[in-house]
Amino acid sequence: MSWGRFITIVVVLVIGGLLIWPTYEWYFVVPESDKSLLSLPAEEVSKLSPELKKKYMEVKQLRGSTVLGLGLDLRGGVYITLEPDPVDMTNFLLEKYGGDMDKVNSKYDEELENQVNVILEILRNRLDQFGVSEPVIRKESGSKISVELPGVSSPAQAREAVSRAGRLEFKFVDDELMKSVDRRFLNQYGYINDVNEFLSNYTIPADDEVLGYYESDEYGVPVLKGFIVLKKEAVLDGSFLSDARVGQDQFGRPVVEFSLTLEGADIFADVTKNNVGKRLAIVLDEKVRSAPVIQTEILGGKGQITGKFSQEEVNTLVSILKSGALNVKLKELEVKAIGPSLGADSINLGTKASLIGILLVFAFAIFYYKTFGVITTISLTFNLFLTLAGLAMFRATLTLPGIAGLALTIGMAIDANVLQFERIKEELRNGRDLISAMKVGFDKAFITIIDTHVTVIISSFTLSQFGYGPIKGFGTTLLVGIIVSLFTSVFVVRFFADFVVQKLKLRYLPVLV
Repeated sequence: MSWGRFITIVVVLVIGGLLIWPTYEWYFVVPESDKSLLSLPAEEVSKLSPELKKKYMEVKQLRGSTVLGLGLDLRGGVYITLEPDPVDMTNFLLEKYGGDMDKVNSKYDEELENQVNVILEILRNRLDQFGVSEPVIRKESGSKISVELPGVSSPAQAREAVSRAGRLEFKFVDDELMKSVDRRFLNQYGYINDVNEFLSNYTIPADDEVLGYYESDEYGVPVLKGFIVLKKEAVLDGSFLSDARVGQDQFGRPVVEFSLTLEGADIFADVTKNNVGKRLAIVLDEKVRSAPVIQTEILGGKGQITGKFSQEEVNTLVSILKSGALNVKLKELEVKAIGPSLGADSINLGTKASLIGILLVFAFAIFYYKTFGVITTISLTFNLFLTLAGLAMFRATLTLPGIAGLALTIGMAIDANVLQFERIKEELRNGRDLISAMKVGFDKAFITIIDTHVTVIISSFTLSQFGYGPIKGFGTTLLVGIIVSLFTSVFVVRFFADFVVQKLKLRYLPVLV
């Protein structure tokens, strides 16, 4: 018996237990009343009592960990219907065609069709950033778009991710004007307190605009801190963004780290070099999130977007920025929570049928292979447990196609065990003793098992990376399951077989020869 295999199995089981525990806690420990707190709009969270706020944070933290989600067909989710905002679409085309309304009218239908296709692609990329949630995004009649988000417990976050424009702009603060504002118009943060009162006493230049300055509180709710005067023209925008990722500042707080294209990096370097000492505001969807003072020239095209973000908000922002900005705002036509399409009875019957099927497989394995059949049942139990843990690690969503992938993995795991045992039986028939038959049998089966598993890994990896929707979910489940199957076939089965023979001093196993 190899102690190395034993330690490896124990370590993998411990890691698997840690990964699957949040899933168990979410579905079997946390009451539904606590889960429902996540469906509240962000503005409502700040109105909760201290006790409910504490529960909200605990549930939010748990849901954000390695919890295995269930798909729309198994658990339900959120259904959203959208369309490009007609007013914003017209304004977009007026800007594109230089204010020529006749050209806008003649090109409107064609341009609307193009924008719907662009929006579909951006939404697919954007929602993929949230993990393997198998979103279903369809073009409906006219310019309508439907989005199905399975297993989403927070409709507010789903709406934020889907309908947010994702426009990133860098604009200079009009420091000269801000310094001239009487202190009675400013609040404790140094921002304009009442924008209407300010505009009735001050005339701002035509190339200026007044935007709100926001910071997120501890619950991820953007809180208006006041208003600030900016130059209308952006010196840089999100079109020059090459990458965005989650990071931390020097105090460990979540921030958005970004990289610019070569052209964007050159522009950014010139802007910062020629404007040292000025404030450059970072504007996200018409909301100022930070306005740092330029200390020195910034080379390399890399920077951070700070603003007291919550971790969840940073994750959402990164997803939105990476997928690209929408040219036209989206108008929500319908948002509703929907139940599982299969129904509770169908799900329960399916679960029972699956369990009965697995038990029958176990019974047949034990009947046919005796002691080796028991080893097979142990390895398959490990396989199921570790596959679910692996899916939880990737925050995957389990759907019917995913369950099909899981069933296929179990079939391949059994096939690998049968191959090993048949090799051993073959060596026993040739007159070898049990120990040497096991060694030769496992060694001969090893290459074949590697070959079959590697080919499936390649195909499932391709499906998980380039597939979409149910195909992606099937590929991901199959990929995780087949890697786990390879581990259980090589490590777990061999370890328990060696343990039974060497530690229990058996020289014969009741295997049908």
